[in-house]
Amino acid sequence: MRPLSKVLVSLAAILAACQALAQEDLAARVKTAHEAASINAATAAGREWLKRNSSVTDKLMIIVLNKCLPDPPGDIPTVFSVYLRLSRAGRASEIVTELDDALGKCMTTGARNTPFPEAPRDDYWIQVNMAAPL
Repeated sequence: MRPLSKVLVSLAAILAACQALAQEDLAARVKTAHEAASINAATAAGREWLKRNSSVTDKLMIIVLNKCLPDPPGDIPTVFSVYLRLSRAGRASEIVTELDDALGKCMTTGARNTPFPEAPRDDYWIQVNMAAPL
């Protein structure tokens, strides 16, 4: 094998390893967000918050998602969950989804200036179920 070929094979292996680590990291973040959102939703305060704010939050998340959809979007809707970490003041500090790390990052950026309902406390995770043609 030529030296350049060895370098290219090594680079391909490194890139594959990095992608695998990124997927593991995403899976761990999604799992943590899901668990936190489930715990929050199971409390009396969480149930009340969801009852009062789910419809507003759902509508706001659709607006945020639409900023991140490909042009043109696909034909068949994909059903997925989005996990949103809110501050007490209702600011989105992080959004993760099991679909794609890039989508979560795009949505986090798109939601930075979106005024969500105030949360019971900082670092308050909620789950929003969505469907979109991705």
